[in-house]
Amino acid sequence: MLNYFLKKQKKFVLFILILLVLMISSLIGIFYSSFKFSKKYIEPSKVFEFVEKNKEDNKTKDIYFTEENKKYLEDKNIWAIRIDKNGQVIESFNKPHEVKNKFEISDVVRFTRYYLNDYPVFTFVVGDGVLVLAYPKNSLDKLPFNYYSYDLAKINFFILLISILFFSLLVYIFYVYEVKSIFKKLNPLQEAINNIFDEDYVEVEEAGELKEISKTINEANEKFINLKKSQASWLRGISHDVRTPLTKISWEMEGIKTKENLDEVKRIEDQVIKISRIIEDLNLTNSLENLSDKHFEYKDPISVIRKLLVNSLNENPNKEIIFENKINKEIKIKMDNHLFYRMLENILNNSIKYGDGKIFINYEILQDSLLISIKSEGRPIDESIVKRLDEENLSDVQRHGMGLFVSKQICNLHKGEMKIENHDQAVSVSFIFYLK
Repeated sequence: MLNYFLKKQKKFVLFILILLVLMISSLIGIFYSSFKFSKKYIEPSKVFEFVEKNKEDNKTKDIYFTEENKKYLEDKNIWAIRIDKNGQVIESFNKPHEVKNKFEISDVVRFTRYYLNDYPVFTFVVGDGVLVLAYPKNSLDKLPFNYYSYDLAKINFFILLISILFFSLLVYIFYVYEVKSIFKKLNPLQEAINNIFDEDYVEVEEAGELKEISKTINEANEKFINLKKSQASWLRGISHDVRTPLTKISWEMEGIKTKENLDEVKRIEDQVIKISRIIEDLNLTNSLENLSDKHFEYKDPISVIRKLLVNSLNENPNKEIIFENKINKEIKIKMDNHLFYRMLENILNNSIKYGDGKIFINYEILQDSLLISIKSEGRPIDESIVKRLDEENLSDVQRHGMGLFVSKQICNLHKGEMKIENHDQAVSVSFIFYLK
């Protein structure tokens, strides 16, 4: 498990390094674009220095837009005007038609701080007037305290947007990869856990990041198998040790049987038979836990039911058993004849033994399921027995318990459901099997 988390930590560090490389690349892109576009538009102060330096000085008035300055401004894609102290345009170069020739003081203040007819302009005091340098529209964005390149802002925005999208894509890819990687490693473990108590359990490969977990699951299966083997061995030993004295008791009872003690000997023999049956059921219960339905075949259970009816009526001619078949077609479920017979026999024998009246066996289709129910008139089953049956508690199996438990095990093995219902002076046991 520690190795697993260490490898995950390595992947996380690698992921962080990739993000750092991405951030550094984005910053380099921003710095490069800033450097590139800073060369596109010359700073207004440098333009003013050039114009001021190359103006033409006369005694009457100065001429700022000389041929040299005009050529310079033309190359820089800048138009310019010079305004006197009264707001009148006294000199201009490439002034657009929409720009007026006379400005109020409020106009000067407004465009000095912001724009002049949507042109980003910059003002400089010259003599008793103002020199206005205007850049193309959408070239520079002016702020009250600074300016920046419009194209540069767009480039930086797109770089940031692309970085965010690329970052999101990278996170998503990393997330999907990690999720798939985790599920790829966990699916075999999940399957192994689901089959840990099955006979056909396949050991998980003990390798990779989840090596320790795989090893633990394999060890748990091995311990369970050993426990089942020891349990089966113990049951076989107990069965053998108990059957031997029981057989001796039976022989001895035959030898001492007389007319005077016949009833007493019969009661002892019944107890011996009961103990033998309990041992047989315990062995069957243990074997059922190790069985699967792989050898089962799709058959019609009606033949098993009819065989059970014939045998039960022959053995109990004084018992009234009523069979009602409500199905007039062939029904097939995946079953084992011997086990299916034993499942129904246990319930029917209990009904014959403990019931006080008629026994009803119903065979019908209920929605998409096959229903086989055995209802006997007489005392209901104690609710404590039903509760122990649900809890798979084998204590106090003197009456009903063991046979019911074995029948429930067989029913579960056939992918069915067993229900016990108490009625007024009657009890019914139902077996429900889903029909595909």
